[in-house]
Amino acid sequence: TEDQQGRTFGMDDILLLWKITRCSALQNIREAVLQYRKVFNQQHVEPRVRSAALKRGAEYLERYFRLIAFAAYLGSETLDDFFVKGGSKVTFKNWLHQRPEVQAMKWSIRLRPGRFFTIPEELRAQHESQHGDAVMESIVNERSGSVLGKGSILKMYFFPGQRTSSRVQITGAPHVYKVDRYPVYSMATPTISGAKKMLAYLGTKLKEEGGDSAARVVVTDLREEAVVYINGTPFVLRELSKPVDTLKHVGITGAVVESIETRLKEDILSEVRETGGRMLLHREEYSPASNESRVIGYWENIQPENVKTPAEVYAALKDESYNISYRRIPLTRERDALASDVDAIQYCKDDAAGGYLFISHTGFGGASYAMAITCLVLQPGQKLTATPNTDSSTLDEEDESPYRACDEETLSMGDYRDILSLIRVLSHGPQSKADVDGIIQQCAGAGHLKEDICYYTKELNKLPNTKDEDRSYIMDMGVKALRRYFYLITFRSYLYCTSPKEMKFLDWMRSRPELGHLCHNLRIDK
Repeated sequence: TEDQQGRTFGMDDILLLWKITRCSALQNIREAVLQYRKVFNQQHVEPRVRSAALKRGAEYLERYFRLIAFAAYLGSETLDDFFVKGGSKVTFKNWLHQRPEVQAMKWSIRLRPGRFFTIPEELRAQHESQHGDAVMESIVNERSGSVLGKGSILKMYFFPGQRTSSRVQITGAPHVYKVDRYPVYSMATPTISGAKKMLAYLGTKLKEEGGDSAARVVVTDLREEAVVYINGTPFVLRELSKPVDTLKHVGITGAVVESIETRLKEDILSEVRETGGRMLLHREEYSPASNESRVIGYWENIQPENVKTPAEVYAALKDESYNISYRRIPLTRERDALASDVDAIQYCKDDAAGGYLFISHTGFGGASYAMAITCLVLQPGQKLTATPNTDSSTLDEEDESPYRACDEETLSMGDYRDILSLIRVLSHGPQSKADVDGIIQQCAGAGHLKEDICYYTKELNKLPNTKDEDRSYIMDMGVKALRRYFYLITFRSYLYCTSPKEMKFLDWMRSRPELGHLCHNLRIDK
């Protein structure tokens, strides 16, 4: 029937769990994961045995993950188009490659398996003390939405100790920062009221209906997390057992995260209807007595029209005569830097815009990268005659010395071996690096990229070789930061050599295979 064809594909459609159970005569994947997890958490067991259990458990967890992904592939519109409409066939491998957020989740299992298997004792005690209300816990565990599912809560975005701005104070808009000499701003996730005040501060409000605005502002939302506004306040999805841990979908696209937010809104409205117009929400509070923060639940009366996704919020603000354009381009520290992300940010440039506003989780971190890209695009006098770099002799002389990144001054200057190799092959390499270093310093109020690289390099040097998982995580985060630095310098050289109207940055990178090789072989430990 038409209703059946339009129904969302789910686990029940292919009975995945049932099939796993039916195959349990050979090996039950879920039971294997739980068994290895149990062994890994037994502190009295030999380290060798615990390490082996972690490795095997991670392998089974990845198989389980692949089965769930394969189930989603079988129920996807892509496969329906092939069988029903005779469309082009897409293999499971290609389907996965089209979903970087799924690939990132799979990679995280390999990178930090202990994160998925460790059960800290303090977490259990904290869970029991903070969520002792049996009624509330029962409600959370009975949730069955496609996004707001079992064990999920909606936590208010604001939290104790959140970074605030020392320059621009706007109620409801935490940590506002402006780059000196550029009309580029960032802020943490605001309330709807705070967003209005920020946009009014930027002069985007039309003076009269149909009249001209003093300025148009390009609003770019960098968040990877699903966000929803309830009664004007932003809430984010969390797990009851880990209420302060973010649920970022690393690698996700803007369209996909907005789709998740739409489904989350539908789950909320469904629960509100079932509970007679109110809903259990959570917020983080600080207790002076215990000097700790804790997450508490509370009931909120909700009208359907007061539940909005970020896209709906900014569309409504535009209808209220705020002269803005809104885009969702997920970009965080945890995300692998891509040339396509640089293009996505640079093509947000609007000649009629009077300012650029970036929204992130805390207003600090990933926002600085997007702000630096925008500042480079806005920087005057971009294009020079492309000439080979003739300063490589001095760099070669410096590079012959032992690895200098252990030196504090070298770290702060960004003179990593791979970066020195980069500026040798770039046109205007030294000047591009100098320009980028200046921009990074100007954007430091929203996060200092070079300090991030320095931090991870130092942390890696402190860790013993026996802590493989910790070293892998630090190395991964450090390389991601170094790659963002790499792309900024390369992007600056690209702006010297050509124009965004003539060629995309992604295409320019592809035309320089030596840059691709350098980019994919970056390290912070050499």
